[in-house]
Amino acid sequence: MRSSRLAFVALGLDHTTAGIEVRERFAFADAEIPAALEQLTDPANGLLEQAAILSTCNRVELYGVSRARPADHQLASFLAGYHGLDTSLLASRVNVYRDDEVAHHLAATAAGMHSLVLGEAQILGQIRKALEHALAAGTAGAELRRLFDSAIAAGRRVRSRTAIGQGAASVPYASVELARRRLGTLHSSTALLIGTGDMAQLAAKQLVKRGAKEILVLGRGVSQARRFADSHGGHAITPGRLDEALTRSDVVISATDAPQPILYREQLQRAAGRRSASSGPLVLIDLSVPRNVDAAATGLPGVEVHTIDDLRGTVGRALLQRHAELPEAYRLLRCEVTRFNAWLSRRELAHAGVLIDGPRLVTSDHAGAIAGD
Repeated sequence: MRSSRLAFVALGLDHTTAGIEVRERFAFADAEIPAALEQLTDPANGLLEQAAILSTCNRVELYGVSRARPADHQLASFLAGYHGLDTSLLASRVNVYRDDEVAHHLAATAAGMHSLVLGEAQILGQIRKALEHALAAGTAGAELRRLFDSAIAAGRRVRSRTAIGQGAASVPYASVELARRRLGTLHSSTALLIGTGDMAQLAAKQLVKRGAKEILVLGRGVSQARRFADSHGGHAITPGRLDEALTRSDVVISATDAPQPILYREQLQRAAGRRSASSGPLVLIDLSVPRNVDAAATGLPGVEVHTIDDLRGTVGRALLQRHAELPEAYRLLRCEVTRFNAWLSRRELAHAGVLIDGPRLVTSDHAGAIAGD
């Protein structure tokens, strides 16, 4: 159904509705996003006039603005079809938001209120990156850009005015805490970090804080891995020495955007076989979506495989403190969403040719300047 008014929509799945084995199949690599956005906004399809894609470890979501008001099943079909998957995989796993719900959902997401670990900070940068992709692809008009800018502002305000992001609770923290619990202590342990991005940086800081005996780093480039390792008192390794590093390590934390596994069953089986009986299991914590650790490695003797979904509940005390901040966080979100809706109303009136400004009526000659953008 087509309307003269622009409508907002968001559709996708997240860690509350779909496990990692499903989320990784629908995830978008950065290199795929421009083509996907082009298809979403292709006039021949009639789906969306403006579009953005938010694809993270915890969620895959399509955001759009359109007068056509596409049906839920049309957007779900696009999401499944783009990845060559059957739409039935999305049954009961899809969240759909319309109009006012979209602004509130994205703002709460930006504040970390929908993250696997409440108050997670990384999502704010991921939302900014999703907007940058849409701007670069030319699929973010004034309305979608304002939606994302408003959400980012809301996320910042919630973090600065509440304690929702305080305390030791984050995905990297939880991963190191899980390793400590499984090994008993990290003081005599060697940790291998695969990846040099933000997640790996935060995990490295936690490993140092927990007194890990040795930190090994495998990155996309040797020089980058060496700089990363040097900044944390660790040692960089080359891909050719990965088997040796796996044998030496007690815990492996992997956080990359690789589209396929980096560690395979046979490789891990060899490493486990070379480890001494007294060294305990090799603990693998995979923070990546798609997964960096071959799913077939699960259940290997001498190997423990944990995914990002296994981190729930690891940081209970800090999360209890953060939950207490939710009422104030939602109040702040409502204020930002109200500002966004007021801007949108002024813009719609301006495009209709008249804008009410106090007791005056402003004609279309001046309305565009008042509405902004």
